[in-house]
Amino acid sequence: MKAVIVGAGSVGRSIAGELVENDHDVTLIDKLASAMKVSSVPEAEWVLADACEIAVLESSGVSEADVVVAASGDDKVNLVVSLLAKTEFGVPLVVARVNNPKNEWMFDDAWGVDVPVSTPRIMTGLMEDALRERPSAP
Repeated sequence: MKAVIVGAGSVGRSIAGELVENDHDVTLIDKLASAMKVSSVPEAEWVLADACEIAVLESSGVSEADVVVAASGDDKVNLVVSLLAKTEFGVPLVVARVNNPKNEWMFDDAWGVDVPVSTPRIMTGLMEDALRERPSAP
């Protein structure tokens, strides 16, 4: 599988590391040189550029990607990347990180997002599941 991950912060690098360990082809894109810690995932291809530019996505191989993960810390960037990946490049699966829960409503198929990932929403769901499964005290 070919994955392109936008955002080489701790979240993006962690995802990239796991995908590489599972023998997937990974490209990481970030516009901040400080995020480019190549030594953390040396097997990945690293691109120092703004992923909101179509030319950058094109040169990074997004058109051949099986999945694009928009994992930056900026919801606006994640939405733009998702929309471009889906509409301009026809990427089959687009996963987008939601940083601010107030923005969750935008992370849908209209913006090219197949799978929105909101940490607060996930944690709340897990907590509610754990409470439901917990036996009540006598």
